Amino acid sequence: MSAVLTTAGVSAVAETAAAADIISAIYGTYIKNDGNKPLQNTVISSCCPVVVNIIERYYPKLINNLAPVISPMLAHAKLIKKQYGQDTFVVFAGPCIAKIAEARDSGSSQVDAVITFEHLREWLKQYPITMSSPLKSKYTQPPLATSRTGAGRYFPVAGGIVHPFIGPDVNEDVISVDGIENCIEVFEGLTSKSFAPKFIEALACPGGCISGPAIGSNQLMQSKRNKVLFYARNDATSRGQQVAVAVREELLRTYDAKPVNAAKPTEDQVIEILKQTGKFTVKDEKNCGACGYNTCRDKAVAVFQGLAEIDMCVPYMRSKAESFANIIVENSLNAIIAVNEKMVLKEFNPAVKRMFGVTKEIYKGMSLTELFDCSDFIAAAKFGHKVIGKRVEYQVYGIITEQMIIPVPEHSLVIAIITDVTAHERRNRELQQMKLETVEKATEIINKQMHVAQEIAGLLGETTAETKSALLELIMLIKGKGET
Repeated sequence: MSAVLTTAGVSAVAETAAAADIISAIYGTYIKNDGNKPLQNTVISSCCPVVVNIIERYYPKLINNLAPVISPMLAHAKLIKKQYGQDTFVVFAGPCIAKIAEARDSGSSQVDAVITFEHLREWLKQYPITMSSPLKSKYTQPPLATSRTGAGRYFPVAGGIVHPFIGPDVNEDVISVDGIENCIEVFEGLTSKSFAPKFIEALACPGGCISGPAIGSNQLMQSKRNKVLFYARNDATSRGQQVAVAVREELLRTYDAKPVNAAKPTEDQVIEILKQTGKFTVKDEKNCGACGYNTCRDKAVAVFQGLAEIDMCVPYMRSKAESFANIIVENSLNAIIAVNEKMVLKEFNPAVKRMFGVTKEIYKGMSLTELFDCSDFIAAAKFGHKVIGKRVEYQVYGIITEQMIIPVPEHSLVIAIITDVTAHERRNRELQQMKLETVEKATEIINKQMHVAQEIAGLLGETTAETKSALLELIMLIKGKGET
């Protein structure tokens, strides 16, 4: 990994576990209650930005319970820039999407960019390397000014933060919880004072960071956990070392409550919102959780508070889409037919009866062959042939149609959309007939005109000959009188 990153232009590669070592040691002071300082409140780990966000927004009463230290990512960036200079461009790569917002929103963050492991995988596809490829660089862990304990390498797995201090032992003073739902349950218990442990390790992802949404790995959770634990236990550089912690000022932080001030709807308002998604009785409430809320009522409350939308209900949107589709099909002027491979009618719309139901009763389960020749349907079912824009005339029904026949093999169906183009076809035929009649009429007129022209020419020719004859006779007469 170091070699590939160096090839890609990275100057140094470092495990954030180095900074997690320091944070782990600080957490240890809370767990062990070092220095005999009384713990006024239960301490909740603050390395998971999702946990911090949940407490800031939904459990503001627990703000003072968050460990007042920054996360390993933020601590690592500070230590790197202290080691290499403030102009060092620090990029954090991890499996957590929430780290992007943490780096952006933390006022003192010195992380210049955050990418996920999925981003990293895509980037490194440009720089392939195999196990046989020579390493071009050595691992360049920055020599941070601290000794290593190896405790930080346990952080990605559930129970890893507290592992160095209690190991596999059960300890009622230390709680490890992972998964948002489980975290919320613990926070509820802490708020109601059902218990008050010394320390709570809280991670939003089930199993810890190894199940981060952008980890880019399809391995089983237990497999990933085992690999992390093996890697941590075999850290030869840190075996037997201890860290003496003097809490550094730059690693401390405070938190601000950002409560969601949402008004509670009345029962009537909840019922009205439920009705908007087709839930008129308790039986209509599916409580499927597809919207992200445990119950339909929880989602209705969220809609009232502006935290959710009506359209977030999957069953409602599906029924709405089906309803729209049914409205379109039922009111279509085109005949829509669905038959199975045996040409048995499975579905049809009212337009089918308008076109073909003149003499027959049409019903589901009847054979399409009882209505008309369905050879194109059979070809579609057997051979997957599609028919697009074919004109078919049914003389028995007095209609001319244009058909589109589509096979749907995955459902063993053939679907046809049949458009009645009788009026259009008749207009076309009438127009064609009119054109033929016009041509015939024009030909007749031309022929008559030619005949008249010929007659006129003939008459003109006869008149000219008679005139010529008369003039010659006149000349002869004139000549004859002169000679005598």
